[in-house]
Amino acid sequence: MTTADAIVLIAYLAGMLALGVFYMRRNTSLKQMFAAGHQSPWWVAGLSGFMTMFSAGTFVVWGGLAYRSGFVAVSVNMAYGVAALLAGAFLAARWRRLGVESPADYVRLRFGNSAVQLYLWVMMLFRLIGSGIALYALSVLLCVLVPLDPGHVLRDPATGNLSVTFAVIGFGAVIVLYTMLGGLWAVLMTDVMQFIVLNLAVLITVILILTRLGGLEGFAERVPQGFFALTSDDYGWWFIAAWAAIHFFMIGAEWAFVQRFISVPTPRDAGRSAWLFGGLYLISPAFWLLPPMLYRAIDPNANPEQAYMLAAQAVLPAGMLGLV
Repeated sequence: MTTADAIVLIAYLAGMLALGVFYMRRNTSLKQMFAAGHQSPWWVAGLSGFMTMFSAGTFVVWGGLAYRSGFVAVSVNMAYGVAALLAGAFLAARWRRLGVESPADYVRLRFGNSAVQLYLWVMMLFRLIGSGIALYALSVLLCVLVPLDPGHVLRDPATGNLSVTFAVIGFGAVIVLYTMLGGLWAVLMTDVMQFIVLNLAVLITVILILTRLGGLEGFAERVPQGFFALTSDDYGWWFIAAWAAIHFFMIGAEWAFVQRFISVPTPRDAGRSAWLFGGLYLISPAFWLLPPMLYRAIDPNANPEQAYMLAAQAVLPAGMLGLV
């Protein structure tokens, strides 16, 4: 990572904090904090739902599978799209019709006041663990790209790079701050910003790698046989169907996704947001999983879990890597 990349990354994090400060003036009630006042445009909620499915683990796990096995990773990820479309057809509008504004509201409505405390403590534990894993994966990806001089206060002596611990603390602090300041509005808008940045960075990466390989023909000549198969022995059609079913219940019930459904003005908008989320996940995996698949043609012996970042590092100009 160059100085320009570091500047871009810091500016990006500062922009996220600025969004939190900007939306702080709206964050004046429970409805605004947890449901964006039920005023979010459906397409904003849909893009935010799409990005909620993302994490740094997406690039590590699915990027690694795409590098090793090819197009089967796309097939598995398209199952998220099927799940979101089903959630849009059967559940999203129902959530909006309930008129709730927070998880506690729904638990109180469904199970009574006595269940609220149990829900809050259990979910706090699970969300801390889940968020910690996501932050750790993000930090591991970043720290590989940030070597530091001996004696630097942020250096990990074992790796010579930026300490994962400091990275987790830094990223975690930024996320907590902009969420507390701006509520769900800040989260929605940072997700939209991340959607734009992600697709821009991936598009440039794909174009540059394809140019280096001599186009799709050059890519196809350098990858193993079966690289473009839709399924594999480990990931067959039954697995993909089960994966879609599992994530139908996840998208339809986990509060991170339900918040997007209740943040819009009408039940119809809730359904449209889920359909946008699902439609994007049906078509986009073939695009954003291209970098690790293309990198297989450049270096067949790389660490699969690092393939996504290595692909970006190999071709992106100074300043662009910080966007990834």
